[in-house]
Amino acid sequence: MNHSPKEKSRVKILGIKGSPRKRANTTALLEQLLAGAQAEGAEWQVITPWEMQIAPCIACEGCYKDGRCIVKDDYQLVYDLILDCDALVLATPVYFGAVSAQVKPLIDRCQCFWAMRYVVEAAMPSGPAGGQRKGVLIATAGQDLDHMFEGVRLTFKFLMRSLQGEVYAELLCGGYDDQDAIRKNSAAMNRAYKVGRRLALGLGSERVAQ
Repeated sequence: MNHSPKEKSRVKILGIKGSPRKRANTTALLEQLLAGAQAEGAEWQVITPWEMQIAPCIACEGCYKDGRCIVKDDYQLVYDLILDCDALVLATPVYFGAVSAQVKPLIDRCQCFWAMRYVVEAAMPSGPAGGQRKGVLIATAGQDLDHMFEGVRLTFKFLMRSLQGEVYAELLCGGYDDQDAIRKNSAAMNRAYKVGRRLALGLGSERVAQ
């Protein structure tokens, strides 16, 4: 799924839909963020990992040669989309303190970007708008406890470090088990929209939690 406004975009956003639920709370927040970004002229595309053929990383170290994964499957498309984006938005539920199983193989395959930075020692190309690549983490959990998000936050931090980018914003919402329940939280929905707008406008980063 993708959308491109008629006018030239200022920022290109890649969203990762990490929940297998049809009416997932993380998806609702992701859609709201993209709506805010679109309102300011951004281009966006969303990928759904479980609809793709992405094998787990096999630690073959094939990416140590040039920073590109040698396993031929749908991750090759993901790799190119990451290179072509200015911002990466990961939307995932918290399962046992971690990202969803649907997302984890994709993240592990990003080992090639780690290799690009630390083995090949090559600079990662900037996105279309230029500048440092930005990351936004959207996560929901059934329990409303701050420590529930420690695992996903750390994973995302390491991912963005490998992408030679920065964690731009976090939208972390606890206490949401029922599908679509987050839509009743106008503060969280409004904040997601605001983050999308700020991202598209190139404004300063902010941490967002609800």
